[in-house]
Amino acid sequence: MKFGLSMSEPGFNVFVLGLDRAGRMTATLDYLKKAMADRPAPPDWVYLNNFSRSNRPRPYSLEPGTGRKLADAMETLISHLREAFASAFNAPAHLTETQAQTEDARHQVRDKFEALRNFARERGLDVQENEKGVMIVAIDDEGEPVAMDKLPKDRRDTADAVFEEVAEEARKTLMATRDLEDQIGETLDGLRRSAASVVLKPRIEKLREQFTAPGLKAWFDALEADILDNIDAFEEPDDQPSIDPGDGKMPETVEDRYAVNLLIDHARDKHPDVVLEPSPNYDNLFGQIQYRPMAGGMHPHFSLITPGALHRANGGVLVLRAESLVEHEESWSYLKAALRDGEIRIEERQKAGPPTAGAPEPRAIPLDVKIVIVGAPKYYYTFFSLDVDFRNHFRVKADIDPDMPAVAANVKTYTGLLTQSVQDRVGISIDTGAIRQLLGQASRWAGERDKLSAQIERVEDVAIEAGALAKTAGRTTIRAADVKRAIEERRHRNSRLEDRSHERVQRREVLIDSFGSVIGQVNALTVLDYGDHAFGLPARVTARSYVGNLGVLNIERMVDLSGPLQQKSVMTIEGFLKSRFAQEFPLSFACSVTFEQNYGGIEGDSASLAELCAIISAIAHVPIKQNIGVTGSMNQFGEAQVVGGISHKIEGFYRICADQGFTGDQGVIVPAANAENIILRDEVVQAIRQGKFNIWTIDNISDAIEILTGKPCGDHADGEYPKDSVFGLALERLRRNDVLLRERHAYPGWSE
Repeated sequence: MKFGLSMSEPGFNVFVLGLDRAGRMTATLDYLKKAMADRPAPPDWVYLNNFSRSNRPRPYSLEPGTGRKLADAMETLISHLREAFASAFNAPAHLTETQAQTEDARHQVRDKFEALRNFARERGLDVQENEKGVMIVAIDDEGEPVAMDKLPKDRRDTADAVFEEVAEEARKTLMATRDLEDQIGETLDGLRRSAASVVLKPRIEKLREQFTAPGLKAWFDALEADILDNIDAFEEPDDQPSIDPGDGKMPETVEDRYAVNLLIDHARDKHPDVVLEPSPNYDNLFGQIQYRPMAGGMHPHFSLITPGALHRANGGVLVLRAESLVEHEESWSYLKAALRDGEIRIEERQKAGPPTAGAPEPRAIPLDVKIVIVGAPKYYYTFFSLDVDFRNHFRVKADIDPDMPAVAANVKTYTGLLTQSVQDRVGISIDTGAIRQLLGQASRWAGERDKLSAQIERVEDVAIEAGALAKTAGRTTIRAADVKRAIEERRHRNSRLEDRSHERVQRREVLIDSFGSVIGQVNALTVLDYGDHAFGLPARVTARSYVGNLGVLNIERMVDLSGPLQQKSVMTIEGFLKSRFAQEFPLSFACSVTFEQNYGGIEGDSASLAELCAIISAIAHVPIKQNIGVTGSMNQFGEAQVVGGISHKIEGFYRICADQGFTGDQGVIVPAANAENIILRDEVVQAIRQGKFNIWTIDNISDAIEILTGKPCGDHADGEYPKDSVFGLALERLRRNDVLLRERHAYPGWSE
């Protein structure tokens, strides 16, 4: 983690992987927050209106806390400008100048119209104004308007001849008048802009001096020009949309157009954020563009752009859960693209239908974030590590060991964490005896006496339950007895399937005996794990041998109830048998092997020792003790190999013996390599101490055969087995089988 955080180059993001309940998220967040405490707060980010392209708002980076100040300053500016503009436009000097310009224009218009009338009268016509515009009329001798058909014919002909001439002059006059009106309009606008500029410029200049972030100077210039272009909008009510932004967007108010979208505010932060995003869908990661109901529809605006987790974590650390990211696989693709391009881009990919006219397309924000994904190993190896892009962007793997050595330093840390957790969550103390019991449970879950499980949260749960029991008893300190009771009650709550399984054995629905001797029959120790509870349960393995040359017949394999590892163990057994008994003649036997009353799948090789013992017993016709359970893997040399779940397996057979009655010679055979893995419940330990139950550790199959049969195995490197030994009896049976097979031509082409 330290290395990943120290690398500023792209690609050195971190994946933290560890077992569930190992405190991986808690520890990761705690470490990251401490690491970020020495770093300065990252910048604020704001979106501001792009006046030239209103649908492309621009992001600006500001010093921490400056974004809020800019937003407040702009809000104050707009509020003050309404009053300031109103005062400027009502100032006596402005009103006088405006009135003078207006009167001068009116005089010019009147002069032009009088000139037009004189031009018309000189030609026997006149020009009049009414609500419909300018009309050309005929006049009589007294100069009064008269209808054309009332004039004498000679004068009517004259009027008709000059009508077009007067009409042309009228058109010229009207055009000149319009030009004059446009000119006076521009003059009046200029007067208003000048008056507004006097008010606006010092205020904008003050903002320029106060906010000097890169790019803001140009934006303030554009702001000043845009306000002067929309002076009239400041005379409208606050809630009255009066500015047309273009791009097909709805009119907006002054407050909206000049708003500051404070996307990220670090005013109160002293260091970068460590942001945990629990649900990394696209909107939560990258932000979204919201819509406002207006004029019967939903309309977007740049001030409604909201940030995502990437924005909030920018400049700091974003933490994601691996399983959540796998659930949102589409977000994973966008996240990789953001890391590749080094920017956060908000897209409306989630919005169905055609694009909304004028919808914002915010410019991307530069991405400077360290991403930490936290998850179980299965997500790392089955989803992420297979992705080439993942290896480019997440080059640092922080792997939490499933366990840790039980050395003094680790025990001290473990003890401190447990003590603090109990104090924080239960509010009472815990004594040394209780701590010792908890450490023992941690070792049991680690599967080794000299190690502690890294799943400390599981151990904390036991401590908290023990604390509740202690408080119920009226004590302020957790004792060892409380921890033992909490462990036992937890086991009791989760042991329904275990109890039902052993109940079936007691009722003889499942045939398992812990007494007597039977040829070709062994109690193999197995373990069942249902997630919240694991327990051991013996399984009867039987072997039936007969004359043939088919070797070992794995019944589970023949009916597709075994996995590849279990079949491999059977082939390993055949390899051992051939090396021991087929040096002078072919392995002359057939033997079917099965797990009796097994109706589900079988996988693994931890029963291979038991299977081989059953096979040799069947071949040699030597009984095997049923009061001893067997577990262990083996290789082709007959060496016993370590297996998993050893404590559960031992306790499972112990329970069978306890239910059927102790005889004093009951126990289990386990590989010597598993000795350090054995961590048993107190009742089993006491039974061993009292001689009711036994554990034999072995290094080789020959040791197991001698314990199970009570006879010498007779295994010798030279292949010469004593006739009364188990191997000697087996070899003699195989030799007789060979003779029988040759007599019946079972081996075509075989000769002396």
